[in-house]
Amino acid sequence: MLTFKTVRLLDLIAKSLVYRDRLSPLANSHSNHNSTKVKPKFVVTPEDVDVQDGSSARLDCEVTGLPRPVITWTFNDGPVDRQRTELLANGGLVIRQVRQRDAGTYRCTAGNSLGKISAPAQLRVLSGPVFSDWPRDQTTFEEATVEMGCSADGYPSPGLVWTKDGAPLMPDARTAIGLVRIRIERVQLSDQGRYRCTVSNQVATLEAEALLTVISSVRPTTSPPRPAAVVPQSSSSQSTNRRAPFFIRTPESIEVLTGNSAELLCSADGDPAPTIVWRKDGQNMRQSAHVTPMGNGSLIFRQVQLSDEGTYECTALNEMGVVVARARMRVRERRSVSNRLVLSAVEEARRAVDRAVNETIAALFNRDRSSRLTHNELIRLNRFPTATARELARAAEVYERALAVVRRHIESGHQFNVTREFSYEDALSPQQLDLIANASGCLTHRRKPDCNDMCFHSKYRTFDGTCNNFQQPLWGSSLTGFRRLLKPIYENGFNLPVGWSRSTNYKGFTKPSARLISTRVVSTTQTTSDEIYTHMLMQWGQFLDHDLDLAVPGMASESFGEFVDCRTSCDYSAPCFPIEVPPNDPRIRHHRCMEFVRNSAVCGSGATSVLLNTMLPREQINQLTSYIDASQVYGSTDREARELREVHGNNGHLRRGLLTETGGPLLPFATPNTPVDCKRDREESEIGCFLAGDVRANEQTGLLAMHTLWFREHNRVADELRVINPHWDGDMLYHESRKIIGAIMQHITYEHWLPLIIGHEGMISMGHYKEYNPQTDATISNVFATAALRMGHGLIQPVLQRLNASFLPIPQGHLLLQDAFFAPWRLVEQGGVDPILRGLFAGPAKVRLSDQLLNANLTESLFRPAHLISQDLAALNIQRGRDHALPGYNDWRRYCKLPEAETFDDLQSEIHSQALRDKLQQLYGHPSNIDIWVGGMAEDPVQGAKVGPTFRCLLVEQFRRLRDGDRFWYENPGVFKPEQLTQIKQSTLARVICDSSDDILEVTKNVFKMPNLQSPSFVTCNEIPKVDLRFWAECCHECSNAGQFNSITRRTRRSLDHSYPEDKPAYGEASVLSITSSTSDSFYNNSIPGDEEPVSSRKRVDPQVFRQQAQQSEQQDERIEGLEAMMAKMQRTLKKMARKLKYVESICLEKPIKKKHETKHSQTNCLDSDGVSWKNGESWDKDTCTECNCLGGFIRCTTLQCPVCENPRQVEGECCPLCDVE
Repeated sequence: MLTFKTVRLLDLIAKSLVYRDRLSPLANSHSNHNSTKVKPKFVVTPEDVDVQDGSSARLDCEVTGLPRPVITWTFNDGPVDRQRTELLANGGLVIRQVRQRDAGTYRCTAGNSLGKISAPAQLRVLSGPVFSDWPRDQTTFEEATVEMGCSADGYPSPGLVWTKDGAPLMPDARTAIGLVRIRIERVQLSDQGRYRCTVSNQVATLEAEALLTVISSVRPTTSPPRPAAVVPQSSSSQSTNRRAPFFIRTPESIEVLTGNSAELLCSADGDPAPTIVWRKDGQNMRQSAHVTPMGNGSLIFRQVQLSDEGTYECTALNEMGVVVARARMRVRERRSVSNRLVLSAVEEARRAVDRAVNETIAALFNRDRSSRLTHNELIRLNRFPTATARELARAAEVYERALAVVRRHIESGHQFNVTREFSYEDALSPQQLDLIANASGCLTHRRKPDCNDMCFHSKYRTFDGTCNNFQQPLWGSSLTGFRRLLKPIYENGFNLPVGWSRSTNYKGFTKPSARLISTRVVSTTQTTSDEIYTHMLMQWGQFLDHDLDLAVPGMASESFGEFVDCRTSCDYSAPCFPIEVPPNDPRIRHHRCMEFVRNSAVCGSGATSVLLNTMLPREQINQLTSYIDASQVYGSTDREARELREVHGNNGHLRRGLLTETGGPLLPFATPNTPVDCKRDREESEIGCFLAGDVRANEQTGLLAMHTLWFREHNRVADELRVINPHWDGDMLYHESRKIIGAIMQHITYEHWLPLIIGHEGMISMGHYKEYNPQTDATISNVFATAALRMGHGLIQPVLQRLNASFLPIPQGHLLLQDAFFAPWRLVEQGGVDPILRGLFAGPAKVRLSDQLLNANLTESLFRPAHLISQDLAALNIQRGRDHALPGYNDWRRYCKLPEAETFDDLQSEIHSQALRDKLQQLYGHPSNIDIWVGGMAEDPVQGAKVGPTFRCLLVEQFRRLRDGDRFWYENPGVFKPEQLTQIKQSTLARVICDSSDDILEVTKNVFKMPNLQSPSFVTCNEIPKVDLRFWAECCHECSNAGQFNSITRRTRRSLDHSYPEDKPAYGEASVLSITSSTSDSFYNNSIPGDEEPVSSRKRVDPQVFRQQAQQSEQQDERIEGLEAMMAKMQRTLKKMARKLKYVESICLEKPIKKKHETKHSQTNCLDSDGVSWKNGESWDKDTCTECNCLGGFIRCTTLQCPVCENPRQVEGECCPLCDVE
């Protein structure tokens, strides 16, 4: 006890000395000179603390010592955030508005001239649960297996409880409840219901609910006729325990138009199986031709009549009891429109669309090639849809325009009262809507891919992405609609974009101009360079984006009927949707608007469902494949791939163009038949556009450098594979190289780039790869393409650095961003790709701060040199989101399980800047009105990421699907051998730069992080691991046709590589007659240089002539194959003669037959089975079918390929049969 008191007394004395020192500097000075020096000693050490999110935290730390110790604080061995921390006079630390990212280890360090001490403390932030996975609605069949996942992050770790229909869910023989997942095996009808996952801790409770619908797999057995409204129910239970009926699904009240179809749902379970009886208005229902009870208990109405209105009762009964559920059906009379008016509207719409498209084509392609193009014209020219895309989009535009014409006729003719809000479903029956869809051409474009060539499809991708998923072969394919996570919010529920009607209110406010938002919130003249990440982080994101999505732009730059020119008019008239320029705009003073044309829609969206009686909303078209398959290198259609392949030689190469001074090839130039033009200013250069797998390759010099790098990498890989497998033909080399390139891109994206974008928590949320899931749709979501992935715009610097081998600026200097657009000549004449690549991996990216979202070069100077009104990238992004009718910011917060904001202060956890929140409130009025791109960009990045929680959620959702829903994902077992996968996992972007740049000899190991953060900053290319392609060696000695592409596929010369049956040549009258155009007399002109004739525009062919031509083609192919066989036979004869001569020579000269160990050349010469010695590189025939080569002391023999014959004739002594031509 005495010792304890002494220590306490000393502590009190020390505290008084510290306090005195703080009050009297003179006393402190005196003591320093006259007192004994004392090492630092803790009086109060920091202790672990738990604190609520958003509140303040205090960590105490008091130290004594002479001289007075200096106290510093660190957070996770780094500096603390000075903006929200305060160092107290006694040495303690106060952290204000604590956030999740503040959790961690804080260390108090005190030191003076005698020493240093430190003590740590943990700050734990109490946070309510946040879902990382949640249950989703599912529909399944009886006896199937279903799983529902639910997990949440939070502190303390939240507990989890499952309930079903409000009652606790208990495990049983079929139901297993795990930590984060429930699994129900052998699903029964009784399992149907609402499953709720509740996660909670001491801070908050969250709930997520999903509906499990079970479809009976047992068809009703044939039985004697019953009353129309009596339906027997099959019980899902095999138990002997009797049970009264209970509802699985109850009917809901509905409103229906006359002539439509309707369904009242009702299903029940029990033991014995209950019988369902329907009553209407208290009376038993009578047999009716248009009302049918279904086996599942539901009641189906076809051609609803006014007399069907009433209250319907669904009664489920068995000997144990009765249950009753009621619903009201209201019937509204449809307004009458004649079919003649409908067809007239379609014809008028077709003429209007064709005229607008043809005039746009004429303006773009039939112009004076010597004239100077604006950047806006260059973008439209380079992105103008292909013939196939135009045919697809044209049908959708005709469909929508026809509906608009119908409405105009109805309103002008006063055929009925239109005082209430207009609805197409009110005016047109489902049959009439289908009539419009058929007449406009929509139904003719529902293509069905052919996935029967399993030998090919099991090994290689198609170019258009079809057949990746055998169950859903169109998932992820090119020229299909984007996927929606939330329903679009078109102003008319169908196709009018957000903000189309300037009087429409959203939460009591009108939508502000996209340009006004850009100038007030997004644009900045100041930029802050990133201290951690390089500009390559931005460039890889753009290069990757161009592999995933490209919305098909509008086909016309003038309206479809009112003759409004989108380039000069400020009127809203489809497809024109100009961006309003607000008064007092800081730059634009003499124009009221900026040009904007809506993207095209996929044919089939906007159509109706006869069963659902609803109009499907407009959906935009993705011109690319959704998968990470290097389509920006190879193209997204068969035709694009053919244009990019080297047709000469048998090396599997992509076409190449000019050579740089160092000998590196450039991309090929676009041909005169390709609708691409980059001659922005003939005074600058005559260099035109380069041709790549994506049409946007020339839009920016850094992007063009990446395209050049990867086309070279393909050819390099093909060359190496050719050395390793000399028996492979060009097709095999091409497809194997393409497969490797795609895998390397996947690995770089997910292992090196994506973790820096979504952070560690985002990668945990996405989870590890398990296996390919054919139920996962990898199709790109609309919000991902239109908003989330455009986060990369915030990383763009206003200058592209160009560095020499010493990492200093090249003589031509750095490149202003506005000078880098559509300037491929700078790559040719100003140093090649190396200076740009060095600038990307050695220069910093831009940091996205709350007041520095996009640099002003993108909002105020974009395309200034050649356009009267410079483009504004931020305004374009906002307007594009409205064009696609993306829901507002709050809807996406709700989707991502974030709390919905009622006020702008509710956003302070994600948008910490008060000034930014105030600006958003002034513009939008309510948080729900914030455009999703603006809201996502405004959020502060989460720890270790480049995006906030909303964009992180949307990016994780898509990148998980791109991985799990890709059958050719590089980690999917069977895609690569284990040893090959090991090599691919060694790939890096640094290695690709070393292998395929012009002459780069030094790089950083991680090209996404700044060199000064790596040790050493730069390394030689010899230190970067390589992908060892020797593991792709095909060790095949006896198998026939080894290394020949058509040995793994039926795709021979006479079986062309078509993904769709209708693209193949037709060999019968029925097939020929089906290839006709329903619009052969159309005014629509589809001819553009380089375009293929679309299927729908082919003229009728006489069947007899067609069969004759097909037969002649067959005979010609067989003759060619016969000549090939003859030439192969002559080649084998010559080789046999050479072998015999060599043998005779060895006998005449009496050369002894040497054993391998007796010669000094044993490492290079080869000894065959006959004892003949062959020099390295020599070849000989082992027999009539086998050719052998001496390669470095090893003998490699391959079997000759035999041609495919319809009538083979075997000849004695010959390896291959002869192909007789009839």
